This record gives sequence, structure tokens and C-alpha cells, in this order.
Amino acid sequence: MRLLRLLGATFSLAVRRTLTHRVNLLFDLGQSVAGVVAALAATLAVYHRTDTLAGWTRPQALVLIGMFATVSGVRAALIDPSLSRMVGTIRDGTMDEALLRPAPSWFTVSCRDHAPLALGQTLLGLGVIAAGAARLPEPPGPLNIAAAAVLACCAIALSWALSLMVACLGFWAGRLELAPMTASLWDVGRYPAGIYQRPLRTALTYVIPLAGMVTLPAAALTRPGWAGALAAGAASTAALVALALLLFRRGLRRYTGATS
Repeated sequence: MRLLRLLGATFSLAVRRTLTHRVNLLFDLGQSVAGVVAALAATLAVYHRTDTLAGWTRPQALVLIGMFATVSGVRAALIDPSLSRMVGTIRDGTMDEALLRPAPSWFTVSCRDHAPLALGQTLLGLGVIAAGAARLPEPPGPLNIAAAAVLACCAIALSWALSLMVACLGFWAGRLELAPMTASLWDVGRYPAGIYQRPLRTALTYVIPLAGMVTLPAAALTRPGWAGALAAGAASTAALVALALLLFRRGLRRYTGATS
């Protein structure tokens, strides 16, 4: 609960800071709308030629797009702002400011900066999910909705863990800027995992679960058999979060701050 209060306090400060620049509000909201509309247009163009894509119907694909936008909005608002500059703070020794705060170091390093306007994409994504679910032959039940919500939280935690692991490479190679690569890889989750060939699909589902992050919660909402997906999502989340924290602690031993 203490960490949630700290997260709420830093997010509230970021909201107030953001609202002082009113023009940015319009541009950021426009960017969120454009991203979701572009994804919808590309998907609907595909379904103009076919009824299914890798076993996903058009309503199911809408739910998948909405889930991707929902998770991406949270990721852009709460994860990317801090972790995208982590390598720079390692390189110039300014991570000291975060490490000296009275909270776990992994939290102060990875959750200190926010971009609140990115949550507009999350709101749009929820609307697309509702539109897709309304077109399903059978509306999702309460258990489907609960499983999808839990798996969406797992997807957010997985995204944080993977981004932290990539940022931690800066402890060993401070000149590398891997944030653009992480953002590019994240786009893999925009499509159903089934569209990829088996070796790549296996890697993107079990080794680096970028494809499964969004596919699993969308499948839980639109298809039966969500119990297995829930167990797989929870297990992979716990494993990768633990690995990310271990890598961060190992890397922190190599850090030399500006005050050292």
C-alpha cells in the first residue's frame, strides 16, 4: 500500500505539471487517437479481404486491438518515461537522486516519472474493447471479464519487467540506447500470436512473451479455456518480474554514482 501511495503522489504531481502546458494536452490526445485509428484502419482493411485471421474473427480482433491500446497507454504513462532515461542516469551518475529516496530502489528508479496524457490511449482502448465485445456471438461473462482484467495486469507487469531488464543492460554497456528497440518489439503484440511461424511464435510466447502479453487477455475475454491462460500468464509474470529484480540488483553493484 505504501508503494501505491507513493505512485499516486508522483502521478498526481505529473498531472499538475502536465496541465501547466495546455497546448501539449491537445497534441498528446490527438496522437493517442491517431494511433488507435491507424491500428483499426489497418485491421479492418485485412478483414475486408477475409473473415478470419489466424483463427480470430473481426470482433475478436477488435478486442485484441483495444487490449493492445489499453495496455500500451498504461505502459506509455507509467513505465516508459522512467525506464527510457534510466541508461542516461547510469551513464552520467545522476541515478543517486532516485537511490537516496526512502523507498525500494527498483521502485524509485523505474516509477518516478509519468506521462499522464498517455492514459487517453487506454480510455480509447477500453472503448474499442467494448465495441468488439458487443459484436461477439456470445457476450463475455463475469469470469471472462475478471480473467481478462487479471491477464491485462500481468501484461503490464511483464512489460515493466522486460523494459527494466533492457534498461539494466546499461550497467554493463552504458553507451547503448535500447529504448527504441524495446518500443519496436512491443508492436509485435499488436497482432494475434498465431500469425507468426512456429519457431518465432514459440519464442515470442514463452521466451520473450511479447506476443502473448496482449493475445492472452484478449483470448480470455473472447474465447473459452481462459483458466489455462490465466495460469500461464501468472506464472510467466512472476518468473520475469523476479528475474528483472535480480538483474537490477546485480547491475546496481556496478553503478558508480556522481557522489562516489
